[in-house]
Formats: sequence, structure tokens, C-alpha cells
Amino acid sequence: MRRQPERAEQRAIVQLLGHVGCRTWVLGTTRRRGDYHGTMQTPGVPDVVAHLPDGGGVLFVEAKAPGGRMRPEQRDFRELCLLCKSPFGVHHVVGGLDAVIAYLVRLGLLRPEQVAHYRVTSAKLEAS
Repeated sequence: MRRQPERAEQRAIVQLLGHVGCRTWVLGTTRRRGDYHGTMQTPGVPDVVAHLPDGGGVLFVEAKAPGGRMRPEQRDFRELCLLCKSPFGVHHVVGGLDAVIAYLVRLGLLRPEQVAHYRVTSAKLEAS
């Protein structure tokens, strides 16, 4: 089976976040041609930033294709987000579409019956 590229996962995530009422910003997806290899973002900055509806906080998404791993800077950013306690509303998800679906279900922004059964099952496995 052919691996789903990270960019495709990210595109699906942004589309889903828009459907549940989030405002999203995508960071660092286009690389310059020429002398610099990379995204021109500060190392560790996540791929997607979303404001959750109704003042629910900010969600950072580090999009990863299946089998993808975080770099040390990405792990540091995630740890700092997880240290933020309520009522600050800082959320951080690492993974693909299934991980974001599981998180949105946990937050109550999606109901399991709104999601294809194979996605909900996969998301439950990732969340555990």
C-alpha cells in the first residue's frame, strides 16, 4: 500500500477543521527554491494553527503521515503546550486526520456518528 504523504494529511486536517468552525492558518508548507532547504519557519513550529469555535482555545497540529516522527524541536513545542493549564485553552495534536478526529470528538466538536465508522475506530485506537 502506498504511503499517504504528510501534505495530503495536512490538507484533509485543514478541511475538517474548517467544517467544524475553526479558523486555520497553515505554516511552512512551501519551500523556497534555491539556496535554502526547509520551510523558513522556526524549528518546532507546528504545521497548522487553528482557533476553535466559540472561544474554545487554540489548537496546534503537527501533521504526520503514518510512521512519521517528531524532531526534538517539535517535541519541545508540544511539551510547552501541554504544560498550559486551563483556562488558557491551548491544545496540541500530533498525527494525521484520525488523530485530529479523535481529538475533536473528545472536545465535543464532532460526534462519532458524523464520522465514517472506519475513521472513528481508527481514531479510538490512536487515542488509547
